[in-house]
Amino acid sequence: MNIRNRALAAGAAVGVAILSATSLAAPASAHDAPKAGSTCAMSGTTEVVHGTVYVCRNTVAGKKPRWDAGRTVTSTKLSISDQWAKAAKKGQMSAAFGMVTNPTDKPIRIVAAMSTASTVLQLHEVVMKDGQMVMQQKNGGFVIPAGGTLELKPGGNHIMFMKLTKNLTAGAQVPVTLVTADGGLMTFKALVKVYNGGNENYDPSASSGSDMSGMSGM
Repeated sequence: MNIRNRALAAGAAVGVAILSATSLAAPASAHDAPKAGSTCAMSGTTEVVHGTVYVCRNTVAGKKPRWDAGRTVTSTKLSISDQWAKAAKKGQMSAAFGMVTNPTDKPIRIVAAMSTASTVLQLHEVVMKDGQMVMQQKNGGFVIPAGGTLELKPGGNHIMFMKLTKNLTAGAQVPVTLVTADGGLMTFKALVKVYNGGNENYDPSASSGSDMSGMSGM
């Protein structure tokens, strides 16, 4: 092999080595962690970045929601039974229900929820307002007492899918992750069912920080 061919071969080898190193390099983070106190689009938005879970929260009435300082992800002893979700089409709202149990000797607070089936999940209650039953975000989230159980049900406390990213069809299983105040994550799958009740109006002024007026239906 002459000098020119040796040089070309060496150059090719270097190129392959560089390409291999690039392919094996760890991928960059999809995005940076939210900055505590910065505004966010809609309360209830939840992100997990580098082992920390951040929640977009309403802090001042009438003001845009803001990101909290985050909490290190950990485990939780909460469990859920009889969980199910209401069938609905992509782009609509839906809700998940069930019996959440706390077997510990201290109360546990649920502050947020996540799902791949919705852009944002919120923790909702149903209250009487101006003579009609309306859904709104539950201030402070859900507290499950020590050794107690909290029922999530139509017409009461529930987990709200604010805008579905896919159809929820009867018989399917939809994943949901609950987030506790101390960073505990509990993931479960809810069986999707057809349900025609629980069609209270949604009150965005008390919930989201975004205009989603006119939406209804759990």
